[in-house]
Amino acid sequence: MSSWAVEQGSALSKLIAYAASKAAVRAMTQTIARVHANDGVRGIVLAPSVVRTPMSEISLLSRGGEAAFAKTLPLGDIVPADDVAQVVAFAAAIGERCRHLSGATLDVNGAAYVR
Repeated sequence: MSSWAVEQGSALSKLIAYAASKAAVRAMTQTIARVHANDGVRGIVLAPSVVRTPMSEISLLSRGGEAAFAKTLPLGDIVPADDVAQVVAFAAAIGERCRHLSGATLDVNGAAYVR
């Protein structure tokens, strides 16, 4: 599990270590996927934006609250945790049926960040 902060950094200075750790998770997962591909090991990175969790509640206070932050997002709301869970289930279910997805990053952000 990574974060959109990997692509654009965190908007909050107190989350520098968080962004760095999520970048490390992505690099580690991609390396494992690449190095162990012939061993049948697959790695998929999930990079959600702000997800409704206890941690995000603290972060959202620094951004003017959930309603104010949500107005800056294309879909107008933060990512529900269930959306992330559905992508995790999808990634787990495809397994060998789509082995070439390995090493990919799946963004779960409602078009808030587009590569």
